[in-house]
Amino acid sequence: MRMHTTATALLALTPLMAQADNARDWQNIPTDLNMVFGYYNRIDANTPIDTSLPIDGLSLDADLYLFRYARTFGIDGRSSGIQLLQTYADVSASFDDARFFSGTKHNGGMGDTQIVFAHNFFGGPALTTEEYANWTPETFMTGAVWLTIPNGDYDKDRVINIGANRWVVKPEIGFGTPFGPTWLEINTWVSLFGDNDDYQGSGKLEQDPLYAVEGHYSYTFNRALWASLDATYSAGGETKIDGVGQDNKQENVMLGASMGFMLSPQFGGLIAYSDTVSERNKSPDVNTWTLRLNYAW
Repeated sequence: MRMHTTATALLALTPLMAQADNARDWQNIPTDLNMVFGYYNRIDANTPIDTSLPIDGLSLDADLYLFRYARTFGIDGRSSGIQLLQTYADVSASFDDARFFSGTKHNGGMGDTQIVFAHNFFGGPALTTEEYANWTPETFMTGAVWLTIPNGDYDKDRVINIGANRWVVKPEIGFGTPFGPTWLEINTWVSLFGDNDDYQGSGKLEQDPLYAVEGHYSYTFNRALWASLDATYSAGGETKIDGVGQDNKQENVMLGASMGFMLSPQFGGLIAYSDTVSERNKSPDVNTWTLRLNYAW
């Protein structure tokens, strides 16, 4: 399950915004835990809230708020869990060439809901809280499936929307191994997009799969504090509008850093920053500050 190694979990920033996870998101925790998370994200991008869709000339600033609930349990002796994520965003957008509108436009509303199911393949046994206290973390591999439901605020006559008006399925694999106080983790996934049949009016938007791989190298200072260096590479995702290819195959590299902390055995948080350092023309250029607080019981 996507958790930190202490008794409380630290979960990732939803890929609604960054298509990337945080360090230690897949590590094992006890079963029968409930967890709630609150996020504040400050984003500067050339994309709408759906960061897989860059738009030429767009400059967007967004305040993204996210509520996340997770529940852990065991299946066939392995750690598993389910999560529900809901976002709300306030955005300000402008275009360099005033192609869609002049000046700055503001928009706010609910984003699309996400449901996540995760299950450990090895290295993450289903443990009670008492068993977990005496367990030594080990090399693991965990899989997850993310389902994005197109129920967010969407207006077909707007260029910038909070919801994406399309289904997305994202299978993901997370692998990690400890080296003393450090962890090396590799995650990989593919986003599979449904069609948007009301794109910028009555257009039909199609998008090829978007592939990504990321790495995290983190160091544990003590039971209450760790820090990580993060990198993500993604490619693919070319779009068609009404059957016409847009010549916008993506390829970009993001680098970042994060710090996780615990204020009590149940309460903790995360501070993270990520920035696009290399991108192909018409690829996403996104930088994000994240503050997250979480509570487990």
